[in-house]
Amino acid sequence: MIADRGYAIVAGIAAFLAVVAVGYLIWMTVAQTGETWSTFGVWGFITGTQWIPATAVGTAVYGALPFIYGTLMTSAIALVLAVPTSIGIALATTVFLPRRMRGPVGGFINLLAAVPSVIFGLWGVTVLVPFLRPALDWLANTLGGFSLFGWTIFAGPVTSGSFLVSGLVLAIMIVPIITAITREVLLTVPRDQQEAAYALGATRWEMVKHAMLPWARSGIVGASALGLGRAVGETIAIAMLLGNSPVIFGSLLGPGATLASVIALQTGEASGLQLSALTALAVVLFLMAFAINAAARVLVRRGEGTGRTGGGMWSLLAFRRSVPTPAPQPAPEVPATAEAAGAGAPAEVQPWRSRREPLPITGPDAVARKRRVRSGIAETLIWVSLGVGIVPLVAIMWEMLYKGLPAISASFFTELPPLDPNSYGGGISNALVGTLILMGIATIIAAPIGVLTALFISDVSKPTGWQKRVADGIGFFVDVLLGVPSIVVGLIVYLGIVVVQEQFSALAGGIALAIIMFPIVVRSADEMLRLVPVAQKEAASALGAPKWRVTWSIVLPAAGPGILTGILLGLARASGETAPLLFTSLGNQFFSTSITEPIASIPQLIYQNTIQVQTDASLQLAWGAALVLVAIILILNLGAALLARRTRPLEAR
Repeated sequence: MIADRGYAIVAGIAAFLAVVAVGYLIWMTVAQTGETWSTFGVWGFITGTQWIPATAVGTAVYGALPFIYGTLMTSAIALVLAVPTSIGIALATTVFLPRRMRGPVGGFINLLAAVPSVIFGLWGVTVLVPFLRPALDWLANTLGGFSLFGWTIFAGPVTSGSFLVSGLVLAIMIVPIITAITREVLLTVPRDQQEAAYALGATRWEMVKHAMLPWARSGIVGASALGLGRAVGETIAIAMLLGNSPVIFGSLLGPGATLASVIALQTGEASGLQLSALTALAVVLFLMAFAINAAARVLVRRGEGTGRTGGGMWSLLAFRRSVPTPAPQPAPEVPATAEAAGAGAPAEVQPWRSRREPLPITGPDAVARKRRVRSGIAETLIWVSLGVGIVPLVAIMWEMLYKGLPAISASFFTELPPLDPNSYGGGISNALVGTLILMGIATIIAAPIGVLTALFISDVSKPTGWQKRVADGIGFFVDVLLGVPSIVVGLIVYLGIVVVQEQFSALAGGIALAIIMFPIVVRSADEMLRLVPVAQKEAASALGAPKWRVTWSIVLPAAGPGILTGILLGLARASGETAPLLFTSLGNQFFSTSITEPIASIPQLIYQNTIQVQTDASLQLAWGAALVLVAIILILNLGAALLARRTRPLEAR
């Protein structure tokens, strides 16, 4: 009995301390915004159109509207490009591709999710912008005079940073998110509903249009909203591609700024009212991301429900009324030899047909010419979408291999980066060791606290009463953390730890990464713990085992592979982050292993060699570092995938 109480107390304290610690950091961040609200007012700050940190005469002026506009504009461009492409890829990998190719092609597209945002920014700056420059110049020369309600959309001159290129890169980044969720929703469409469409004479595209898309509508909308939430919080790629110009209704071919990018670019050197205004921008960004993610989760859960059959069936009925009924055909004449054979002759055996194969359509008018053309166009667009999704991944991987492999050598892992940015050679030993140290700190903090929090939510708390309410509150807090942009996490740790200690450090960077890891570990562990069969736990309890013993001997071994999978996925997510490290661990030109001093990391090295210094030698070093970083993340994801296979028998039970 004492051991059971100790187990419950330890799990409860871990969950409580995690919530209190992060809550305290958030409170300190919100408290920093008081000067902004008192100076400009909430509405005045949000609707302010000027951002002037330093003025020759008078006081500084800060307004959030240009950055809100830039965030919404780049996200809208990304959503317009990514949603149809993602739907096409999801349909290709669930319906149109041969069955053996669906899994590998879908997994290949998902590799885009493993590419850190700093590498997207590096690829966009060095490859995509020069490649698109002639097309953008032509667009400016051709449509430069076109305006909509006084807004000159494609006015020149074309700059290196632009809304259009930034939105395109954001679209590539969110395609895997929207595709993965849309694909899972499409896989829930009942087989009978698909076969009913085929039985009514539908082509494959008409089956998709009338049987699958109406069923999956809410899930697709939810997936799109989740992709929008990801785009709204993106920092490093946008900071590298969009510039830092606070404009409203500027040309899509010109520079701009977003909430996340201005926070990343200006926080390190800000103080006083400017730091308060940047913190207020972080609060606005957090509220936007939270609202979008909350709406997305509601829509996805609605899409997973069972009340969607009505839309699909009504669409099928409407399709049936739109298809003309073919004229009855006369019965075929039976040869005399067959009549002589008598009624006892066996009927002709029809060849076996797959359930997924459409039923044969008889009659020359069963499928009208217009319907065949429409179906052909739709299928062509789906194949184009699949190609559009594959091309960027191939281009990024090729660029990393082509430009990164020449930098890889034995000395690349043992030497420091050169002090002269024009000097070739050198290595990333300090950044590689620093990245491993930051990953270790994040894992040491997030893994045990996350698992104990999940145990408190699913195993310790009772199904009713105050413990249930506390567990639900902690679960809601974890869901909120899942939607917090990484730049906001970095700012929270900067204000709560770095400013208080007056010291950048590896410990501060590790804490920032731990906050990013924590909700992923909690949610994955919680799901795995709930999959443990109740019968096994009840059998152990019936044999007299105490609660802690049941958890230690039955629950954790059964859910262990899944929990470890979640830890690896969280670590892979955190290891590619750059924005939180810009003003927590800061970076270090020299070799350092102290957790109380600034420390180098691979994402920071890539960012510095691309933005702060951009020479041929520094870019080669950045591409080599990018190749190493992607290899680390892919190894973590591969380990998570292999461990996930061990959880399948558990799910089957």
